[in-house]
Amino acid sequence: MNHVSHTLRRSNRSARVVNRAQEFEGFDPLGARTGLRHKVVLFPYGFPAVIKTNDPWVVRNAELSWGAYSRRFRETPIELRIVVSECASRLLPPPPVFRAQANLLTLVSDADNYGCCDLATGFGFANLTRTAIAHGDFFRYHFLEGMIYTLLDTKHLATVHAACVGRNECGVLLVGESGAGKSSFAYACSRRGWTYVSDDASSLVIRRTNRTVLGNPRTFRFRPSVANLFPELEGHVKDRNGKPTLEVRTEQLAHLKWAHEYEIGLVIFLKRNGSDEDAEGLVPVSRSERFRRLFQNPWPSELAIHEDRTAAIARLADAPGYELSYRNFDRAINRLEQLIADRALRG
Repeated sequence: MNHVSHTLRRSNRSARVVNRAQEFEGFDPLGARTGLRHKVVLFPYGFPAVIKTNDPWVVRNAELSWGAYSRRFRETPIELRIVVSECASRLLPPPPVFRAQANLLTLVSDADNYGCCDLATGFGFANLTRTAIAHGDFFRYHFLEGMIYTLLDTKHLATVHAACVGRNECGVLLVGESGAGKSSFAYACSRRGWTYVSDDASSLVIRRTNRTVLGNPRTFRFRPSVANLFPELEGHVKDRNGKPTLEVRTEQLAHLKWAHEYEIGLVIFLKRNGSDEDAEGLVPVSRSERFRRLFQNPWPSELAIHEDRTAAIARLADAPGYELSYRNFDRAINRLEQLIADRALRG
């Protein structure tokens, strides 16, 4: 009898422990136990990225952004988790505000749409409403692509605000402020048979010894007025993140050659002149000035990647550089083609 009583008491205690554990599992004020049963591994710029979520629409958007890439680098994968909440709001949130200290970066749109990235480990998560992810352009640009590219840029890449095109084995980096015409100039080059790599952001792989730049050649994005210069682009205007944008996928442009990467042989700083035709021309830019104009490091200086990024930009600045003042695409491209031919002759 004593043995039976002891067994019953032990069984009751075990049941209470199990019940408490079950109660604890149901207690999740932070949302940390949300089931993320949808998972995809993709390769933006060729680097592995694991994306986990509780909503299959996130996966479909990620595949739209990077489904065409294959793995090229054997680095440790970065990871992004996206939790889609059941918030009833039907309002599209405002673009997020980015802030960082040390290894942590936050991006906050509102109380229901926000994210955080650990820049040192390559991990990030976001909590978003269904309304936010339903607007694919908003979701991809501000959160999905924004977070993935941020993690890549603080682990594996040094990105500069520049377009990239190539001709005769010579990659040309087109650098300039907004309005300098980087995208339009890159497209004008592609119409002349150049190879297109990137229209706005070009990334150098750190911890390498070359000047190979990676880009996203799947799309061109322009201001709508560019259709006045290139009539074949008429009709591709769409609303992107609240702004009218002319967006064309390169697969729709039969004449265009493209590549995911190119070795940089020239750095060209674009300067658009509105009316002074006599001011057009190429002027050499010193190595120190090239580095100053190229160096862009928005990340906290405490990150271990800081020295690697600086070294990568210094490699890029070692390429010969010129300031190109222009107002006519054809004349400007003629000058660049002649420059590339002259350099090839000199060996």
